[in-house]
Amino acid sequence: MSTYALALLFFVVPLLAGVVVERIRPDQRGMRLLLSFGGAFLLGVAVTHMLPELYEEGGEAIGVWLLAGFLLQVMLEAFSRGIEHGHVHVHQGDPLPMATLLSLCLHAFVEGVPFAEPRIADDVPFLTGVLLHKLPMAIALATVLRKGGMASGRAWTMLIVFSAAAPLGMGFGSLLGMDPTGPLLLRALALAIGMLLHISTTIIFESSPEHRFHGARALAVLVGAAIALLVAH
Repeated sequence: MSTYALALLFFVVPLLAGVVVERIRPDQRGMRLLLSFGGAFLLGVAVTHMLPELYEEGGEAIGVWLLAGFLLQVMLEAFSRGIEHGHVHVHQGDPLPMATLLSLCLHAFVEGVPFAEPRIADDVPFLTGVLLHKLPMAIALATVLRKGGMASGRAWTMLIVFSAAAPLGMGFGSLLGMDPTGPLLLRALALAIGMLLHISTTIIFESSPEHRFHGARALAVLVGAAIALLVAH
């Protein structure tokens, strides 16, 4: 996929999520199953496909950037209310704090940077995992905006700002002029994967209110991991 088409896809997905929330108002149980499947798929792709390639090209030093991404996500979630992994913790009429929107935009921006490289943009398993994470995240954000009681125009403006973050990250990556085998790409990719490792593991263990595995949720996790193993090789 061309980087332009991918940037457009990253921009459109959150807007579609806004339409879904406004018109359909998705069931929470179905959302938790989608989260469990997507989290397991993303974790499987990261562990069996992306991490081996990262360490092969970047050596042991790349682990510092993976850890930095993981810790960056920990800090971002101090402001984001867990929206990155599909959580909706908001009361009716509770507006979305600007710090939450900024943390979500920073997450999406960092996530988008490595996709400026066509090799990453063409990596279907990794791209699928990211989109499976991005869709529930956008639905959770749109739900929080709807429940926040703000005017529809302002809510859509905030969703558009979030939608633009990943394409802007891709644009920033292009400005860096990253060599496919150079250190900048590897570090940007490691930073993004570190963030996604935190999110995927959190999704698996916290996508139900009681933090337990039930039949359907356990099956969603197993199917997601199994498909990741099949497509990542």
